[in-house]
Amino acid sequence: MPNSLRFTFCCALLATIVAMPGHAGDSVHERLVALAQDLTFGSAAQYPMVATALGIPGHDAELDAPSEAARAAFLARLQQWQQQLHEISGGFTAATSMTDRDDAKLVGADLARRLNELLVYESDRKDFGGGNNGAGGVVAGANGVLSSVFTQFEHMPVIGQEGATAADQQRAWADITARLSKAPAYIVAFNKLVTKPCHLLGAIRSQELAGAPEFFNGALTDAARAQLGAKSREFARFALARDGALAAMAATKAYIDAHVASWPENYAMGREAYDRMLRDEQLLPFNGNDIERMGRDELAHGWAEEAWLTALARHQGVAFGPQTGGGLAPGGPALIDYYRERIADLTRFMVEHEVVTVPDWLGTVSVTETPHFLLPVLPGANMNPPRKFSASNASIYYIAPVASLAESAARLDMNQDFDRDRIMSTGAHEVMPGHYMQASIAKRHPNFIRKLQDSSVFIEGWAFYGEEMLVRLGMYGDDLDGRLFTARWERVRGARAIVDPKLASGEWSYEQAVDFYATQSGFSHEAAAAQVADIAAGPGYYFAYTAGRAQIEDLYAAYFLKMGERGSLRDFHDRLLSYGATPLAIIGPELLADLDKPAAAVRAAANY
Repeated sequence: MPNSLRFTFCCALLATIVAMPGHAGDSVHERLVALAQDLTFGSAAQYPMVATALGIPGHDAELDAPSEAARAAFLARLQQWQQQLHEISGGFTAATSMTDRDDAKLVGADLARRLNELLVYESDRKDFGGGNNGAGGVVAGANGVLSSVFTQFEHMPVIGQEGATAADQQRAWADITARLSKAPAYIVAFNKLVTKPCHLLGAIRSQELAGAPEFFNGALTDAARAQLGAKSREFARFALARDGALAAMAATKAYIDAHVASWPENYAMGREAYDRMLRDEQLLPFNGNDIERMGRDELAHGWAEEAWLTALARHQGVAFGPQTGGGLAPGGPALIDYYRERIADLTRFMVEHEVVTVPDWLGTVSVTETPHFLLPVLPGANMNPPRKFSASNASIYYIAPVASLAESAARLDMNQDFDRDRIMSTGAHEVMPGHYMQASIAKRHPNFIRKLQDSSVFIEGWAFYGEEMLVRLGMYGDDLDGRLFTARWERVRGARAIVDPKLASGEWSYEQAVDFYATQSGFSHEAAAAQVADIAAGPGYYFAYTAGRAQIEDLYAAYFLKMGERGSLRDFHDRLLSYGATPLAIIGPELLADLDKPAAAVRAAANY
């Protein structure tokens, strides 16, 4: 990273230390921001792989030192931060603004999630082999190292782009080498903390670790050889560190494979903890029963939509597939450019149909195939949005490796976008106006607490809401396949919203969930098994599409009741995106309270 950026973050950390909550003369807002900064940067310093996920520079060469003492110390620190928040909130008066009150709720929800990870879910106790919880958790382990190095590789400085120099690139490789060299000792120490290993999590992590050699010995090594020089001392150091890390990962995989059959299925948290998670961590006005009910309504609507479209196709004498979906996409190298062209089409559609304001500063998205080590949990397209604290807005759109687009079309594969309309539908969700645009706007928010927000209910709800909206706005014209694809993905989201609480509460077994999911979603049994495994490993995420869309539609109705003829689709969407990736229970009242302000002023206040 450039020295100027390192200096910026050093200043931020210094400001955090100086402006600790309780400092005399600080406003409520300043105290809340100081607490959020301390929580964010303090956690990142303790867990450097979290810093990498967030794009906070200065930690990419580091790994933490897992131990019972370190775990207990971090738990105590979280409880101290929680007490500081209570002290700040205890000083609220009638004059305290809605924004400050809501910011306190957001910091409290973040602390509740982190504490529950350690005290209730005990993810680090159960997940042998580990996984990267990104910016939100303490689980890492062998798979955490793999994911973090992959993130560093994705964001490797390119000389001449965004001011990157040869020195920046060399420093980035030195960081990767240093992190890899520390991996063996780190992985051994992490594995010792896993005292309640889970069968399903172990099976998932073994599959993920199986892909490590392909990445480390393939793309990573090829890039290192080209950029460091095959005969350089730097490359030799890298290769030695790589081989040591791979050996530690292989040993972890071998241990899992030898013992996983005897491990219990202990991923379920129980209904009470699940409902508490919805309320305290996600600030949702729903419990698990509400989520299931919403899922069943959505599932039924998806089936109905498909039945209507099937009847229409029969009436027209056409079959679903490329012939009703804008034509088969090209195979081979031309496919990547085809994706880029469709993303450009989506951007034009947003502007021409006045759906939302597309900012001039918005960058472009890289499109590439999903790496094999991620396929066990990402069988379809996936967006890797810009990191919150990175100076770069670089994002990567992963598409599943394609064996044969024609064969995928013949079976109407749910996880292969084989024709124009399906690529447009998924691109709308993942890129424009979905995850890429929304995340790019959110990371620019000047309120530090809002910048931090990463509400899956808002993020996935917004992208899912957009899918059907674009059908209604005529994006596919008279084509049927894109409309069928949207209806089938509504079934998928409904099934997810049912499976998530059923698995987390322990009411359904993994096998029951897979059978239900395959039947209701149209996924193959293999794809359903991978998806359900991911739902079990990350409870509280996969209902987000359903709950988020419902909340956005409720807010949309309230907005138009207040605005009447003054309202418009673009005005509503511009306002909605101006609050960051914040829970909709927070956004709703704030958005309605701000309707007296022009949308342009609301956007400007959010740096959008």
